[in-house]
Amino acid sequence: MILPVSLLLGSVSLDLVANYCLKRSCGFQRMAWGITGLLMIILAFVLLSIVVRYVPLSVAYSAWGSLGVLGTVTLDRFLFNSRLGRQGIIGVICIVLGIIGLQLA
Repeated sequence: MILPVSLLLGSVSLDLVANYCLKRSCGFQRMAWGITGLLMIILAFVLLSIVVRYVPLSVAYSAWGSLGVLGTVTLDRFLFNSRLGRQGIIGVICIVLGIIGLQLA
């Protein structure tokens, strides 16, 4: 079970790098950042495709998406000084509860 979890975390990490690169690309005005972001997301999906050999798609994709959203919110806060409002915080709490629910199912 270590292999799928490691690959899932690697895929989430690549997704976070992709999101960072896309933010830095300024809407693809900085083409190198944009292309790097696209390459990272492709690699993230390659890893995710390996994960679904071991884990049901519904669990793998929802965990991947949720961890990606949580990681992106965290990166956005610390790297770009963005803040969440009350509704955003409630949304993040719902995501965390959803991940816990999936793991218990």
